[in-house]
Amino acid sequence: MEKIIYIVDDDESIRESLTFLFSTLNWPVKCFDSVDSFTSAIPTEACITGCLLLDMRMPGESGLSWFEKNSASHPLLPVVMMTGHGSVDACRRAFRHGVFEFFTKPLDADPLIDTVHAAFAESETRHRKWQEHVEAKQRFAQLTARETEVLKELMTGASNKEVATRLDLSTRTVEAHRAAIFNKLDVSSVVQAIREYDKLDYV
Repeated sequence: MEKIIYIVDDDESIRESLTFLFSTLNWPVKCFDSVDSFTSAIPTEACITGCLLLDMRMPGESGLSWFEKNSASHPLLPVVMMTGHGSVDACRRAFRHGVFEFFTKPLDADPLIDTVHAAFAESETRHRKWQEHVEAKQRFAQLTARETEVLKELMTGASNKEVATRLDLSTRTVEAHRAAIFNKLDVSSVVQAIREYDKLDYV
């Protein structure tokens, strides 16, 4: 997983000082002077990881406005909002849309470094869950419509015989479907199948 710090701030001095700070830790940085330049360089469908440092107020579209509309565009990328004119309302708005942390300028280096460390860890967790989600989707896509029906009944706790009665099948047919399901999902029990099914709900 790449750990890149994306900095979006119209103040060149801020971009330069943060780049220098993070370079002392050997953290790669990519800088942008507006949300437009960021979105032009980084497509919304790109599953990027790391951390985004986003200035709340900038000429053109503000960071807060962009984040409110696009908070789900990069789900693996924790966002740290920065502002020189913080307010309780702005802070609440940012957190309501899922901002990872909120900083007022001038930025204090040590807490910022700690926050970026935490953001990297959060991004790694999101990336792992996303990978599990993608892999689960691929496995469940192998199931036939009938196998999916059988699995949903099995996940209610029904026995093979009960599933057969509900779906008007023979018990032997249900057993065959069950074996095929377990093989395709690479599981050995209904409990494990449920755990895999839960991974489909990743947001």
